[in-house]
Amino acid sequence: MENTQIAIDIISLPEKFFRGANTQSIYSLLQDTRYFEFYEEVDESLIKEALGQQPSFIDQWFGWMESKRVDSGWYLVQDNNDSYEVGFIGNEGVTEKVKYSDKSLACASFIKKEIESIRKG
Repeated sequence: MENTQIAIDIISLPEKFFRGANTQSIYSLLQDTRYFEFYEEVDESLIKEALGQQPSFIDQWFGWMESKRVDSGWYLVQDNNDSYEVGFIGNEGVTEKVKYSDKSLACASFIKKEIESIRKG
């Protein structure tokens, strides 16, 4: 039950970040979810389940992605064929990418990768 609540708190991070007008860092907001304590137990399937309960957060994560201003990191995009791509852009260009036909699964994958990169700093 606790991990389900953590996943629900995680999917609402973009809303909390933008609503707070950036008064707290995304790191601090993620830490508040208790994800750092349970990161091994909160996987993509749990995040996807939480997104299924509150699908409006999917678009917020796409908004989060569009607002990122970094040279490297994880990305989430929709292509012209209604498929979705999650990948990593580093110094060598795109080093990882996976295509998905399921929007919520793509988003869950992106969220897990994004929060892991935040956790690891």
